[in-house]
Amino acid sequence: MNYARSFQTLTVLVVLAGLTACGSNKKNIAMKLHSDPQGAYALMQVTQKGNEQADWVFLGPTPVVTNREVVLDGASTVSLKVIRPGFFEQVKTWSVKDFLKEYRQTNEIVWVPNMVKQ
Repeated sequence: MNYARSFQTLTVLVVLAGLTACGSNKKNIAMKLHSDPQGAYALMQVTQKGNEQADWVFLGPTPVVTNREVVLDGASTVSLKVIRPGFFEQVKTWSVKDFLKEYRQTNEIVWVPNMVKQ
């Protein structure tokens, strides 16, 4: 077996994989999430086309001010959710197109849901 040739092939594949990853549609998105009352847990979900059951990512208790890297390649929706014991959860969902449009208008995503007692 020609190990030098195998190593070269492996090196090319690793470089190509790195270039593909660098070209992915990652965006740093500035977000401000508050809730009334404050202290709700904020979460984010990015669903991919064909997989609407993506995991929710914990952002922290409100108020949340963050600049988060979001991968939008193949994504269909972006959702934010706040939950707090004794209150109904609140969810806001955007199509990726509308999410990016809102972000471009103000250079941040701002959401302030009013929590409703159960």
